[in-house]
Amino acid sequence: FVAQEPHHIFLLAMAEPEAKKQKTEETKEDATPPELEKDAKPSSAKPLRADVGFQTSDCTLNVIPSLGGRVLMPLTDGGMQYLIGGARANLGIKKGRYLYEVKVVEAHNPSEGPQRSFRTSVARNLVRVGFSLQGSSLLLGETSDCVYFDNDGFYGADQKRESMSQRFQRDSTVAVLLNLDASSPNANTVSLFKDGVRASQPQKLPQNLVGKPLFPHVSFKNTTLHVNFGSPLAPLPFKCLTVAEVPTSDGQVGPPPPKDGKYEVIFPVAVPDEGTFDWLDEFLEKNPQYVELSDRAIIKWAEKSGISHSEQNSWKNCNDKPDPQFRIPLLDDFSARRVIQAVAPTQPRHYVVMEVKSNLVKEERSQLLKRFTENYFKTVAKVVMGEPPSAFKEKVHKALLTEKQEKATQEWKRRKVEKEQERLQRKRARELEEAKKRAEEEAKRKLEELERQAAEAAAAEAAAAAAAEKEAADAAAAADGQAEAKTDGQEAKPDVKMEESQAKPEVKEEKAEVKEEAKAEVKDEPMPEVKEEVKEEPEEPEEPCPQVELTAEDKATCFRKKSTADLTSWTLGSYFTKFSIPEKEEGFGEIGYEWAAEAKAKEYLASYIRKSKITNRIEDLVPGEWFKTKSAEFHGLLEGWKSRQKEYAMRPPLPPQEEVAAEALAAAQAAALATAEAAQAAAQAEAQAEAQPSQEGQGEAPPQPEGSGQEPKAEPEALKEEAPKEEAPKEEPKVETKPPAEVDVMAVEDIYNVNEKPLFIQFAFEDWVLLNLRAELYLMANAFPKDAGDAERVGIHDTNLTFYYQKYFKKQLVPKQYGMETNTELVEKLLKDTMSFNSELVLESKYGEDLDFSLLVKLTEAARRDRQAKIDSGDDTAKLHVEHTTMPPPPPQMGGYKGDYKGYKGDKGGYKGYTPGYSQGYSQGYGQGYGQSYGQGFKGYGKDSGKKGFDKGKKGDKGFDKGFGKSNFGKGDYKGGCKSY
Repeated sequence: FVAQEPHHIFLLAMAEPEAKKQKTEETKEDATPPELEKDAKPSSAKPLRADVGFQTSDCTLNVIPSLGGRVLMPLTDGGMQYLIGGARANLGIKKGRYLYEVKVVEAHNPSEGPQRSFRTSVARNLVRVGFSLQGSSLLLGETSDCVYFDNDGFYGADQKRESMSQRFQRDSTVAVLLNLDASSPNANTVSLFKDGVRASQPQKLPQNLVGKPLFPHVSFKNTTLHVNFGSPLAPLPFKCLTVAEVPTSDGQVGPPPPKDGKYEVIFPVAVPDEGTFDWLDEFLEKNPQYVELSDRAIIKWAEKSGISHSEQNSWKNCNDKPDPQFRIPLLDDFSARRVIQAVAPTQPRHYVVMEVKSNLVKEERSQLLKRFTENYFKTVAKVVMGEPPSAFKEKVHKALLTEKQEKATQEWKRRKVEKEQERLQRKRARELEEAKKRAEEEAKRKLEELERQAAEAAAAEAAAAAAAEKEAADAAAAADGQAEAKTDGQEAKPDVKMEESQAKPEVKEEKAEVKEEAKAEVKDEPMPEVKEEVKEEPEEPEEPCPQVELTAEDKATCFRKKSTADLTSWTLGSYFTKFSIPEKEEGFGEIGYEWAAEAKAKEYLASYIRKSKITNRIEDLVPGEWFKTKSAEFHGLLEGWKSRQKEYAMRPPLPPQEEVAAEALAAAQAAALATAEAAQAAAQAEAQAEAQPSQEGQGEAPPQPEGSGQEPKAEPEALKEEAPKEEAPKEEPKVETKPPAEVDVMAVEDIYNVNEKPLFIQFAFEDWVLLNLRAELYLMANAFPKDAGDAERVGIHDTNLTFYYQKYFKKQLVPKQYGMETNTELVEKLLKDTMSFNSELVLESKYGEDLDFSLLVKLTEAARRDRQAKIDSGDDTAKLHVEHTTMPPPPPQMGGYKGDYKGYKGDKGGYKGYTPGYSQGYSQGYGQGYGQSYGQGFKGYGKDSGKKGFDKGKKGDKGFDKGFGKSNFGKGDYKGGCKSY
């Protein structure tokens, strides 16, 4: 039949799924529990409230109740379309069974703009219906104080979502049934019905909601809802009372409006970073009916709506005006703030306007006050300044302890993980080492086996070759034997016997060889491996988790320091001088002082402003004329000093003064000795000539015997007087001079001439750098009070030194480039002779405005000598570690520098030498020779070195013949720039 009618196969195949489907539906219907809800009895009790609905104070700012509170519409302009709205009814249910209905009227899809760059995973439309406790969050699902069903078929309780119901969409009417009837089998449950049909089974209420009044609550996004508390729009399979029919015994009215009909608008006025938002959080915790109006609140609202933002803080981020970086243009531009500022004054409710900077500035406070001029608002200023109460301090200390404990715990966990990783690495290293050893042993064993096999193969080949040779010999011998046997048959018999007798020992030898080979094989068999167990290192005792405690400094802290400041540095620096405490005349209905009385609060703010003038920087500071003039003067001098050092270094080396003095002294002594010897010889010759006639007449005098006691006659006085006297060479008066290294630096009058050398002749790169830094900090410290224009700004604080250095010199001050870690260390260790920080860490100069810059050269030379002495004594810590990038070339001066100093006029005369000959030779030789070569050779200096200096070389001869000449560096130095270079 199947073969003849194939179309029946198709019919049977189609009928089988239909049958299975029907059976499945029947099974589901059989599995569905029966409806346990019964018809409610008619109630004759008077309803607790006839106007059940939603008050604006129980709705989020983006929800607009209309048509008597029966229709809830969302605000979707700009970033508001991403924020979930919520509304809680003004009537709660304590017991009984009641329901309310919600119909989705509209589903909006607002434009996200052409600049949309990031699509969120959050649904565009959202509806949640359920119940919540009074005072809980207006966003269903944020806390555990609510239960709800959403349009995706999920049931939410205890901040968890489970798929428990059918989905619903636009034009659907859903009813939420709350059963608190203790006699009902579905007591303490909540159910959902869709278009009159049960969409979910009764769901048990969380234990924290049982026995408490529950208020109808809806949350939605980009949808318009019709909320019905009256007669059902879609009748249920059973009769049930609605929320509008709740009697007094079963219901509870929501919070009443203020008695005087006034809603408070609070303006906290607090010092930045001194408990501002901590006070606000504590206030909102005690007063949940207040709504915070701030950028911080908008960001929290977006986070609760499922929109995430970057965790990295941008350069403009602060607590007052955060920069969340949602990557959604309509949220990042804070267009939601504009909508909220327009809507908030139209909705009567309690507000907290948290604007840290604006609440402190009088002009901006007045603008904020103008928004809340309706008669149902009461503006209140809360001044939160001074020393906080002990309760606030305890909370701060508790938060500090928690933060420290978390940091210590994280560090402990990090150390624990690192130790475990190190242990595993050591274990792995040991295992690798053991594996390496085993591999080496295995390789060695295999090598030995291969060698043994090779030896056996070689032995076998040798044996085979020997056997072959033997067989060949035997064959040859047999052939010879047969030939002999024919001739001598009788003699062969004894030979055979002899061969047999010789064969027996050969067999024995073969047997012995086999035994030896067997023994060798036994010896070559590998021994069984003995595995060495890897020794486990003893486990170190586990470090217990540290328990931290607050230090004395922590206990003295009144305010918690946060990672993000309340105001950005430029905002605080621009506005803190305008901070003030609100006055009654500004229009506030009430001014309250939370921590200190009015007088103390004003004194506290004034003290804060004074301190801030030191610690906060002036963002728009412009260097003044005094600084520009003095800076140009110093840089001109600095370049002149460097040029003089190079110029002196180019001179030929002079003979050392000690050698010249020794040579002159030796020559003088030799001349004096020769003169004395010549005079003595002449005197002796004359005396002999006078004594010769008398000796001729009288004869020779008898010789005097030794020991006679007679002394030789003294020479006549005339002879003594006639003897020429030796004239001592006349020496010029010596001027005692000390080596430059022994000269008192601070007593030097002319830094260009210290024993004919500049004081800075031995300056190295590091010395020039430190000289320049001394001058820069000196100029900055003295110019700042003038440029700030405020007597209370006494100087530059340590924390602002880098900022102002950039302002004045257009470059960065990096202490590490000088081998230091901080600005304080840089000043105290390298520049303490010029600059210092006072007790308030304000940079101070030890010299006034009339400082002669040559003094800085003296200070630098004194520091150099002291440092060199320490290095010579073996103190390597005195060495400098200055990077060669710390002193870039100065920018060219506009118009040229007109002259740094009047120039070095030259010595009074040339080097005269220690003897007339040496004086003339040295002065003429070096003076003329060096003068001519230098004067003519360096014509290229031109105008750079002065009009009368080295431009034409005219006075080079005379300059170095009589000193340095009149090379006037001051008249026109650097005028027009270094053209010759």
